Amino acid sequence: MEAAFSWLGQIFEALLQFVPRRVIVRATESGVKWSLFGKPKEMKPGFRIYWPFITSVEVIIVARQTLNTPTQSLMTKDGETVVAGGVVIYKINDVVQAIGEKNWSPEATAGDIAQAAIVDVVSKWDCIDLLANISGKVEEQLTDTCRRQLRQYGIYVTRAALVDFSLATNLNHSGIKFQPQSEPE
Repeated sequence: MEAAFSWLGQIFEALLQFVPRRVIVRATESGVKWSLFGKPKEMKPGFRIYWPFITSVEVIIVARQTLNTPTQSLMTKDGETVVAGGVVIYKINDVVQAIGEKNWSPEATAGDIAQAAIVDVVSKWDCIDLLANISGKVEEQLTDTCRRQLRQYGIYVTRAALVDFSLATNLNHSGIKFQPQSEPE
């Protein structure tokens, strides 16, 4: 008996593919519509109708979003070990690029690129200079790096900054502080 109802449910679902559906795209959202007849198209905010038989729709938030990156152990230009984590404030300015053509998850992409950008920026500074410029030039470089790399995915970075930062002490297994040795000449 259960198999018969399952079979009827499948028929009902198949018939519903021919009935138009509605979607409401809020002002803070945008969507992508994939159709059998062309490239993905942006769905702007408002009341929209689509045919599920030939169209697939996905709606995402495009308004300002904040992403915190996990802390990571890094080495500065002068060989000091630091621990750094960041924040990226961004918005989606091209939803078709963000989820329609080049990307699956804007949030995961923003996180991956931000973590790599933190490594890139921190490794180019001496520790003392990094500490002195952390909320100035370092933040500008981090924002520019993230912005440049995320642009191709339809993501605009408003701000990127280091928010978790500290000096690290390296210990070996015996608990004795490790001092990096200079290379022999």
